Amino acid sequence: VPSRGLGDVYKRQDKKGTCVGPATRAHLVDAARTGGFTDIFIFSHGWNNDWSVATGRYEHFLKGYMDMRTAHQLDMPAGYKPLLVGVFWPSTALVLGEDEKGPAIAAGDPGAVDAAVAEQLEEVAALADDLEADDAARLYELAQKEALDHDEALELAGILKPVYAEPDNELGDDQPVVAQELVDVWARMQAPPVDLDDFGTAAGSGGTAAGAPQAAFIGGLLKKLDPRPAIRMATVYKMKDRAGKVGARGVGALLRELLAACAARVHLVGHSYGGKIVLSATAAGALPRPVESMLLLQPAVSHLCFAEHVPGTGRAGGYRAVLKRVKRPILCTFSSHDFPLTKTFHLALRRDQDLGEAQIAGAADKPPSPYAALGGFGPRGCGEQLIDIHAVDAPYALDSAVPIYGLRGDAAISGHGDISNEATWWALYSLVAH
Repeated sequence: VPSRGLGDVYKRQDKKGTCVGPATRAHLVDAARTGGFTDIFIFSHGWNNDWSVATGRYEHFLKGYMDMRTAHQLDMPAGYKPLLVGVFWPSTALVLGEDEKGPAIAAGDPGAVDAAVAEQLEEVAALADDLEADDAARLYELAQKEALDHDEALELAGILKPVYAEPDNELGDDQPVVAQELVDVWARMQAPPVDLDDFGTAAGSGGTAAGAPQAAFIGGLLKKLDPRPAIRMATVYKMKDRAGKVGARGVGALLRELLAACAARVHLVGHSYGGKIVLSATAAGALPRPVESMLLLQPAVSHLCFAEHVPGTGRAGGYRAVLKRVKRPILCTFSSHDFPLTKTFHLALRRDQDLGEAQIAGAADKPPSPYAALGGFGPRGCGEQLIDIHAVDAPYALDSAVPIYGLRGDAAISGHGDISNEATWWALYSLVAH
């Protein structure tokens, strides 16, 4: 890989998927057309990554990949010349540390409002963008309370219903949203110790302190609800929908331009919600030619998104068409050590009432609901094969008749963000070097 490859292009997208660097984009497409590149890699980060974190993760992955090739003397085809593209999209989430006591924005010295509170205001503002002025004002009021009673919790749910109401393009879910169901979900999410890792939702790690407000609904009895995790769950939804828009409208358009501009093989790599971005980009419409390969690292999408039949919907998974738009079998990592994608993701992202029966996930071979994460349980219902992730120098025998392989990553992936290591670099190499 050329030394300049780590920083060739970082392509920016705004919240709606509009490219905010059209000159950079034009330069990229021109480079693809005239640069003689044999392979183009498009990477997309997940949620909770600012510019420095996103670029740092890209560079760590790419440098590790190159160092692995050097250490193991792994060759590439003669004339190999890659172009590396990193997508940057606005994805930072609310910050809630274990010791954070709540956003006392109106109290004390204004100078005490720290970066965490400023970031929280920014994300509440993101939720308020689509609301009427009165609802937006009330959202800010409720967000700054230490705890909500039953009526306030229902009011918050009513205000945030539009965030949950947009149909889910992964499963075709367009069921109505009921405020009380949202409140019940929020309560269940706060009742056990919960940590959504870089999804931004947390309820602490040691249970509820004596005398503190408890978030639980038992037999219809409402105790106090902390609004911060509830609002944070809504940002999970907001970011999920945003990733779909960025992928379909922004990265999808770029992908089609690049495929039309040159003959280079195009490889897509996405982590977490970055998986949704590359999937949405590929699914958004017909491609000039197939994508060469796709590597999904702990993707935060439904494990049924590729399914031939999604139970209860009469439809196929929303990304099923992607399977025929990628030449090589898709590789997708999943791990039982990914706490947010095995224990809480399906609770945060359900929309209809029948998912109220879903329980917190147990064994990794038993997805608890249609919304259970692909990165937690692997793909299902799509002709998949689930295999253990391989160590370096252990070849993958990929059958072209298998559209997607779920790589069980328990031995190599210790958490949601642990996706830059020799096993994942080897997976990418195995797709590229053939």
